[in-house]
Amino acid sequence: MGDARLSSPPGTDSVPMHAVTQLLDRLAAADEAQFLVAWTEQMLTGRSRLDPALAVRLLRAYRETGRVDRARELAASLPSSPSSWNPLDTARLAIERAILCTIDGRADHAEAELRQASRALTVAPRGAGLREQLDMHLTSAQLELRLNRVQQAQAALRLAEHVAERLEDGAWRVAVSMSLGHLAMRLADPRTAAKHYSTALQRSAARGLAAMRAHGNLAIALGSIGQFDDARVNAATACQIAAEIAAGWRHADAYDVLAIVEIAADRPVAALQALDDAHAALGDLEQPTLRYQLAGHRTLALAMLGRAQAAKQWLAKTDKLRADLFQVDAIDEQDLVATRARTLEACGSHAEALEASLPHAERLPDAFVTGSLNLVIARCALAMGDAETTRVAVERAALSGDRHGWVLPDRQPSANLWQMALKSGDSRVVRYAEKMIAILTTGNAPPSMPPPSRSPSMPPPSRASFPSIPPPSRGSFPSLPAVGADDSSEFDMLPEGETLIYVTTPQGVTRVRSSELNTAVEGTDLVVDTITHQLRVAGREVSLERRRALEPLVVQLLRRAREGLSAEEILRAAGGPGPESADAEHRVRVLISRVRDLLGDPSAIERVRDAGEHGKTRYRLSPVVRFALIEPLYTS
Repeated sequence: MGDARLSSPPGTDSVPMHAVTQLLDRLAAADEAQFLVAWTEQMLTGRSRLDPALAVRLLRAYRETGRVDRARELAASLPSSPSSWNPLDTARLAIERAILCTIDGRADHAEAELRQASRALTVAPRGAGLREQLDMHLTSAQLELRLNRVQQAQAALRLAEHVAERLEDGAWRVAVSMSLGHLAMRLADPRTAAKHYSTALQRSAARGLAAMRAHGNLAIALGSIGQFDDARVNAATACQIAAEIAAGWRHADAYDVLAIVEIAADRPVAALQALDDAHAALGDLEQPTLRYQLAGHRTLALAMLGRAQAAKQWLAKTDKLRADLFQVDAIDEQDLVATRARTLEACGSHAEALEASLPHAERLPDAFVTGSLNLVIARCALAMGDAETTRVAVERAALSGDRHGWVLPDRQPSANLWQMALKSGDSRVVRYAEKMIAILTTGNAPPSMPPPSRSPSMPPPSRASFPSIPPPSRGSFPSLPAVGADDSSEFDMLPEGETLIYVTTPQGVTRVRSSELNTAVEGTDLVVDTITHQLRVAGREVSLERRRALEPLVVQLLRRAREGLSAEEILRAAGGPGPESADAEHRVRVLISRVRDLLGDPSAIERVRDAGEHGKTRYRLSPVVRFALIEPLYTS
């Protein structure tokens, strides 16, 4: 037949069904869902009975091409419990129905369909059904995220990654890697997301649509963790590919990705240029969601530049575009809150910015945009002289940044906040503050965060990379000297085998050499060593190996020695059932009792109550206890 393409499918009665399904699976993997729909519908013309293997593939193709209503109709027309079907087709149908239920917000039905898929896969032939297992775990992760069950979603993602490693090589690995990357980003794991997007990019045609998408998503992941140069290169490549093969809204979307990278890199002027290019590429096309996103990003870039009046005008346009949309993702809603607060801050309306943002400060706590929102709160509170709100907000931002690797924007306007954060009693907050200050002063992050891998032949970093931080004095946030590259340029290299560690005391967090540890903890009543998992009370040594459930709670009590922990914070620190459990109050009393027994002194933990009629009860370390908390300099 040469290169001619069939205008109509051949008679399929003589073609083995497994060959047909292999063809359809390859079409789906090659991002040809639209062609798959047209081809399959034509092939089924005149047939009274829809083969199960074709039905489930057509159902998926309808969903992937955005024909969700048609997918719902087809799913409803198929048997609810197809006992005569092949187990793999039964599993595929249940997974597709679970996805549709998740889209419709019917979580209970989605969970029931996933259980049906799991049962079907247990009776499938041994070694078969890897693709179905993968889709089941991916769908489960999406559902758990929708229900805000982050730990369960993370577990489902790990299972999906494990199954993906066992899949045979093929074009479908591109789509699989992209799906894994999207989930990792939604779970606030940008490093893992970048790994998956890189895998997708390596397996994509160099100038194809899949490569364009992989470049764009990789750019966002890299930009969020501070790898701005690499992010910019990937975003620019996505724009170039889009100009060649995907003019229109995809081209505009690629420029929007570049704008996102430039905002993260604190280059709002470059972001505005990318947004101008995006609007030019979009032309008269409707694309309401993309226009809403472009308007929001322009508002934020203008606010970062201090162009308050223009930012207010674009904020009004963004609000209007948002009102025209039926539904917006929760992170996009949080993004709009942060953009509104940043615009109010640029206008000098600090009280209004706090009013708009404080109710959202603890929503989506792991999201990149929530870190930015908390920095706006901290800067506005500082401008109004509210030291406590400033402290709480900057610590929220720092803890999220340290946990996920975020490099939050607006670094220069937040410089004072990071200097203040060096006073925190939480080494994680100090670590992140050091990172931000180092980026501001040297352009590079210090090795207090996981350093890039080095070959064994490279020498260890010099002590110039490890500036000494003196214990901060008590009192409200004084101005502290910035950590710069020149402060310790004459320091010798660390001796072989010696490391730097964090030691937290009632005076704050300091870095010390491992050889100086005994001096640093001299005169303390309580020492908790998270490196060796040892606890020492008045010279008595206790192993925490058998009390590992208590160790994170004790550590958190020392980090929050001044403020103490509420009942909810105690349960979160200890793990297990949360504050919504029926025996939450009893578990808090039991945990505190065990900590008191561990410390050997009931008075070491005192119970206090916040001011006000509805003040929370808190448990904190007694101020008379002299403690030291030993932690590694950086975490994995």
